[in-house]
Amino acid sequence: MRAAHPDAAHTKTMLNTFYESTWASAKRSLKTVSCCAFTLGLPCAAQAQGTVTISGLIDGGLAYVDDFGGSRGTRSLQAKSGDINVNRWTLSGNEPLGPDLSALFVLANGFSVMNGATGQQGRMFGFQSYAGLASHASGTVTFGRQFDSMLQFVQPFALGGTPYGGVAFAHPFDNDDLANYTRTNNAVKYTSPMMRGFQFGATYGFSNEAGAFSNNRAFSVAGTYAHGACSAGASYVQFDGESNLATANTQGAEPAGAPFNAARQRTAGLGSACTWDRLHVSAIVTRTQLDNATSINNVADTPIALRGEDIVFRNAELNARYALTNRWTVATAYTFTSGSFASPSGHASPTWHQFGLIGIDALSARTDAYAEAIDQRANGLAGTGIPGAQISNFSHATGPNQLVLALGLRHRF
Repeated sequence: MRAAHPDAAHTKTMLNTFYESTWASAKRSLKTVSCCAFTLGLPCAAQAQGTVTISGLIDGGLAYVDDFGGSRGTRSLQAKSGDINVNRWTLSGNEPLGPDLSALFVLANGFSVMNGATGQQGRMFGFQSYAGLASHASGTVTFGRQFDSMLQFVQPFALGGTPYGGVAFAHPFDNDDLANYTRTNNAVKYTSPMMRGFQFGATYGFSNEAGAFSNNRAFSVAGTYAHGACSAGASYVQFDGESNLATANTQGAEPAGAPFNAARQRTAGLGSACTWDRLHVSAIVTRTQLDNATSINNVADTPIALRGEDIVFRNAELNARYALTNRWTVATAYTFTSGSFASPSGHASPTWHQFGLIGIDALSARTDAYAEAIDQRANGLAGTGIPGAQISNFSHATGPNQLVLALGLRHRF
């Protein structure tokens, strides 16, 4: 065995001394740079490293619409943006502040993939924009423009607004706020942690109007309970003085984007669901009451003028989805909606039957293709001011029936 060179130990000692000296000098330099950055007002690193992520969803395709505006029997072939999900790109971030506390933010911009226009009435971050604090033990509180608690907890029991049905499956005029159309400005939102299967939340949107605290405000409460393969949820949301008219409180909780102009909207919902292997079945019932409603504001059409009526919408939906294979999923929903329109000039009781079917082919973990069919039959519209059937995200028909057939491609990034 060959003996070590007598100078090896001395050389190793010298190298260690050099490395230690160099590292100490580097740390002093970094400390000096950090102090200079702090003095100059430049951002400095905190104790914990945060993350910022960019993500989004792009959904576009073609739609055939039977009886699309104009004269009876008109048909249209359209290039459509967001037949299932609203297109958006999102900046989100999270920074740990302690063992069980973190700061978070979301900035989400909605847009049309067909023409690049900004969505949500031209807002830069109209889809959602909020910041907050999250704790596994205590829950999450957020501040900003965001979806209410009813949508967070009870929407998953419906097919509209979810990845398996989307906006076209919404109940007529999205009257129960379940299809991602309505956000709440000036909102403070709390979501509890999961507690033995139970979770709840509450949202309050401030009117921000001095001397008129309830003018254009919103609040909601909701909760779910899950046990094994089944779950159930309940919710309530109220908008006071919701309006997007020029005379409205434009700094309020619902200055634009709400489906109705009304003195008050109150919506309650109950839902339940169970899953058996590849089959998921869900049911939901909702009731919306409008006081002194003056118009319906559909995002895909001009507003429908009403006569200042007191209106009630009752919705009952049964839906199911089944994973045929690891790639193919089919989903279907039937919704019955009954209305009650009461005004000094008379009373009307319209009804809507809506059936939808969709097939989704997961081409990859982030990209899928879909084909869908939605048929709506409206009855008793005379005296309501509503001109015809109207599937969500499309202009109204001139008659009581409307059919939509669509093909699309959806990519998440």
